[in-house]
Amino acid sequence: MIFAAACLGAASPAAAQQAPGPAPEDPRQEPQSRLDDIVVTGSNIRGTPEDAALPVEVYTREDMEAQGSPTALEFAKNLTVSGPTTGESYYFGGPTLVGSVNFNLRGLGADKTLVLLNGRRMNINTGNVPFIALARTELLKDGAAVIYGADATGGVVNFITRSRFNGLEAQAQYKYVDGSDGDYSLGLLGGIGEDRVNFLWSLEYEHRSRLSTLERDFTYDSLEVGPGYNPAPWSTLTNLAGWVPRGPLPAVPSATDVGEWGAPLGLVSDFTAQSCAAVGGRYDNAFTCAYNYISYYRLVEDQDTWRVYAQLNAEITPDMDFHAEASYADITLPQVMGSPAQPIVNGPALATGALYQLYVPITNPYAASFAARNGISGASGFTPITYRLMGHGGNPFYSNGDGQGVSDRIENQIFRASAGLNGRLGGWAGPARDVGYDFAVTYNYARNYNTHPDTIGFRLQEALNGFGGPNCRAPDLDPARFGTQNPALAGVGDCHWWNPFSTAFAEQPMLGLANPNHIPAEENLEEVADWLFDPRATETLSHDVTIDLVFDGTLAVGLPGGDLGWAAGGQWRHFETREVVSSPLFNGSIQCEWPSNFTSGNGVGSPNLPPIPLPTNDPRFRGCTPNAPGPFVLFATNPPDSADREQYSIFGELQIPVFDNLDIQLAARREEFSGGLGATVYKVAGRWNVWGPLSLRGSYGTNYQSPPVGVLPGQITIAARTYTVAAGNWLAAQFITDTNLEPETARTSNLGLIWDSRGFGADHRFRFILDYFDIETEDQIGQIADPNQIASLVFNGPGGTITTCDPAAQPLLNRITFNSGCAVGMSGVGSFSMVTTLFGNGPGQTTKGFDLQTSYAMPLGGGDFSAELTATRVTELKTGPTELDGVTVSTGDDRLGYLNFATFGQAAPEWRANLGLNYSLDRHRVRVGVNYVSAVEDERAGVQYGESGEDWITTDVTYRFELSDDTTLTATVANLFDRDPPPAQEEFGYDPWTANPLGRTFEIGIRKSF
Repeated sequence: MIFAAACLGAASPAAAQQAPGPAPEDPRQEPQSRLDDIVVTGSNIRGTPEDAALPVEVYTREDMEAQGSPTALEFAKNLTVSGPTTGESYYFGGPTLVGSVNFNLRGLGADKTLVLLNGRRMNINTGNVPFIALARTELLKDGAAVIYGADATGGVVNFITRSRFNGLEAQAQYKYVDGSDGDYSLGLLGGIGEDRVNFLWSLEYEHRSRLSTLERDFTYDSLEVGPGYNPAPWSTLTNLAGWVPRGPLPAVPSATDVGEWGAPLGLVSDFTAQSCAAVGGRYDNAFTCAYNYISYYRLVEDQDTWRVYAQLNAEITPDMDFHAEASYADITLPQVMGSPAQPIVNGPALATGALYQLYVPITNPYAASFAARNGISGASGFTPITYRLMGHGGNPFYSNGDGQGVSDRIENQIFRASAGLNGRLGGWAGPARDVGYDFAVTYNYARNYNTHPDTIGFRLQEALNGFGGPNCRAPDLDPARFGTQNPALAGVGDCHWWNPFSTAFAEQPMLGLANPNHIPAEENLEEVADWLFDPRATETLSHDVTIDLVFDGTLAVGLPGGDLGWAAGGQWRHFETREVVSSPLFNGSIQCEWPSNFTSGNGVGSPNLPPIPLPTNDPRFRGCTPNAPGPFVLFATNPPDSADREQYSIFGELQIPVFDNLDIQLAARREEFSGGLGATVYKVAGRWNVWGPLSLRGSYGTNYQSPPVGVLPGQITIAARTYTVAAGNWLAAQFITDTNLEPETARTSNLGLIWDSRGFGADHRFRFILDYFDIETEDQIGQIADPNQIASLVFNGPGGTITTCDPAAQPLLNRITFNSGCAVGMSGVGSFSMVTTLFGNGPGQTTKGFDLQTSYAMPLGGGDFSAELTATRVTELKTGPTELDGVTVSTGDDRLGYLNFATFGQAAPEWRANLGLNYSLDRHRVRVGVNYVSAVEDERAGVQYGESGEDWITTDVTYRFELSDDTTLTATVANLFDRDPPPAQEEFGYDPWTANPLGRTFEIGIRKSF
C-alpha cells in the first residue's frame, strides 16, 4: 500500500508549516501515477483522502529538514504522544536495548506500538529505516488491531519512502557535543527510471561518540557525598570490606559459614575512614566503604550504524504494479561500559545468600600479609561479610585499558525484504473489474548479539586458594572440599594467587585518587583477572514471515453520500526465534556454583557428592538450590531456547457515506494463534462535517496483545534490580513466567473536533484539532509485582526492617532469598540477595487525555510565516490493583505526574508540548522550536534527590540556506540555553528515557543534489 501524506482535517506539522497554496515540486520527482493511490493509515480502503475519522499526525521530509534533520532517537523522544523512550547509548537503558530506537506511543510500552515501513510490518528495532529515503512518517494515535493485527494497542508508526526519485543526492551532518568527538552522519540517495520503472537506493552511515559522566557538571551531585547529594549510584557491596578471621576449618563441611569456614574470631576492616575517603568512598561502618560506580560508566557510548536500502517500483500492466524493497542495518557498540565487577549475591560457599561467600586461606601470601599488618594470629583464613571482586580501583584489565569497567558488546543486524503486487482486477473479471487487490510477502530477520559479563564465583575461590589462571592444571588432593586442594602447587608455575585486599590497586583511576593502602608488589595479574570473567554472550536470531492479501472496492447502494467502500482480506504470519549460547558456563551446562568435576563429600569415608540442585533440607545439599543458580555471582545461566508462533486472521472493513457530510467506518478482525490463543476485535469510526470549517470525528474499538513468543511458561530469568530497603543496592531479581498466560486486551476510543479555515486574511490559514483519547488495557502481560515493591512490603518496619518472619502472616517472605535467615528487626541492608516475582497477566492500565494540534500560516514581510503547536495533556494514567500470593501488593497506582521508579524509570509527565515558529524568505528559512515536558515527582517515601523534579524546557534554532537549486546548508543550535536535564534520583542523576545529557550542541549539515 502507498499511504496518504495527510488526511483532510487531520492537523499535521507538515501542513502547518506550509504557506497557503501548492507546495513546490521536486524537479527530480516524477508526476504521480497509479502507484500513488491514496490509502489513509488506519484503513485498507483506497480512494478516501478526505477521511479524517482517525487521528493521524504526519511529518514530511521537509518538516524534518526544517528541524535540522533530527536522528530517529531525537524524533521519537520529542513526540508529544510518546512515553519513555529506549535507544540511548548507555548502560542503564538496558544493555541489549541501546542502539534500538523504540516508539512508545501513549506510554503503554514499545511492544504496543506497531511499526511499519510502507505499510508492512517491520522489526521493533527501527535501525533499518532508510531515513534519507523517507518521504514522510505517519503516526496513527489510535488502536489499530482491526487493520493490522496484534501489537497496535497504542498506535502505529508508518514510515513511507519516496515513491519515485531520479538523480543523486548526498547529505552530510556533524554535531558538536562538548566533551566528546561529536556525532556525524553521511548519506547517499540515488534513483533512476522516469517511465514505468523506477529504482531507488540509499546508503547511510551514522556515528555517535562516547561522552563520559565526568564531562557534565550535574553528575557531580552523584559523585560527591554531601547535603542533597544523589545516593542512587552508591553501592555498599565493594572490594573494601570487613574481614572475619576464622578458626580451624571443620572436618566435615556444612551449609553455614561457621560449618564451612570455622568459628569467627572478630572483625578486621581493610580500610579506615580516612583511607576510604581517599579513594572517593563513603564510610558507612567497619565493614562497608561504599563506592560510587557512576564514574566508570558513560553517558553516551561509541555507536556505529550502517544502513542500505533498495526499492523497485514497476508498472507491469495498466492494471498491475509491482513493488519490492529490501533494507539492512548493522548497529555496533564496541563497548557499553559497566561496573568493574558485579556484586556477589550468589557465591561459591555452601551457605546461600550474599554473606561470607568467599574464603581466603592464611596460606595465601596476601592473607598472611593482611594478618601481619593487623596483628592477627591463629586464623586459618578470612571471609568477607559482603564483597565485590573489583570496585574501588576499577578494572584495568577486562576492557584492554580502554576504560576501567567491564564492558558489554552490542551487535544488531536487521534485514527486511518485502515484495508485492497491487492494482485492479481488470477487464477479465467482468463486473469485478474495478476491485482492487494488494498482495505482499514480507520477511524480517534480526540478529541480536550482546555480552553481559559476570564474575565466575568458583574461579575466584580457586584463585584465592592459589590456583588461578587459565593454564593452572594442579590435581585435587582432597575431594572432601570443593575446589582444588594441593598445598604444594598453590601459587606455583601457571597457578597464581589472587589478592582481594586493598593493597592490590594504586588509585581510583577515573578520579585520579591515590590509594594510601597500595603496595606495588601485591598487584594482581591481568591473565588471572580476565580468567575470572565470562562474557555471557547471547546471540538471538529471529525470523518473521507475513503474507497479506487485501481486496477493496465500492458498491453502488444508493446512499446520499455516495458509494459504499469496502475492503476484506487475510493475513498469515509465522514468527520464529532461537538463541545461541556457546559458553558452557552460561548455557546451563553448569547448573550450580561449582562444576561437576569439583566434587565434595560429607566427611571421611562418605562418597563424593556432585553439586546438583537440591532443597536446603536435603542431606545431600551442597550449596546448590533448586533454581539451579549457575556459577555466576549475580546473574543466572541462560539455557538456549527456541520458540515459534503461527497466526492467521481474516478481516473486513466498510466505509458508509451516510450523507455528504457524514461518513461511518466499520471494521472487524478475527485472529488465531498457535497454542489455542485467539481474539476477535472490532472498530467503529465516523466523521461529521457539522458546518463549513467545523467537523467532528470519533472512534471506538477493541485491541489485543499476544504473549511474547519468547516467553515460555515456567521460564526463569534473573536480572539485577535496585532496592530501596537495601540502601539502593543492586541485587538479584528472579522472574518466573506464569503457566497460564492469556492475550492482553484493550479498549480504545477517541473523540475529536476539527476546525480548518482561513484566518484573519484571505491568504491566511488556521487549523485547530482537539482530540480526547481513552485507552484501557486488561490482563497486561508483564511482571505481576515489582521486586522492589515486594521487598518494601516484607521490610516494612521502621528504617526498612522485618516485622514478622511468619509466612502465614506475610506470604511474600517466601519470595525473599535471605543471606542468613529471617529475624524480626533485621534491616534490609545486607540481609537478602534476591527477590522472586511472577511474570504473567497483571493489572491493566488506563490512560486518558487530550491531544492538541493547531497551526496558523500567513504571508509576512515578503515571506511566509507559520506557527504550530502540538501538545498532549494526560489527565489520567493509572494501573489496576495487584495481588500476589494473596497479598495486595498495590491497590492501584496513580502514575500521572510521577517518576514511577517502581516501574523502572517510567516517568509520566502530565504535559508534553512542542511549539514551532517558522519564517521563510526567498532562499532563507528559520525555525525556532520550544520543547516542553512538565516536571514529575519522585513518589518514593522520604526525601529524594530531585524530589519534585523540574520542567524540561529546551529551545532549538535552525537556519537553512539554499545556496542554489541543488545545494542546501543547515545550521542548528539545539538546547540553545544549555539547560541541564531535570534532576532525578537515578544513576546518572536524571531520567535518560525522557531527557538527554548533551547540553547545548551545534550542528551543521549540507545536502547536494546532482
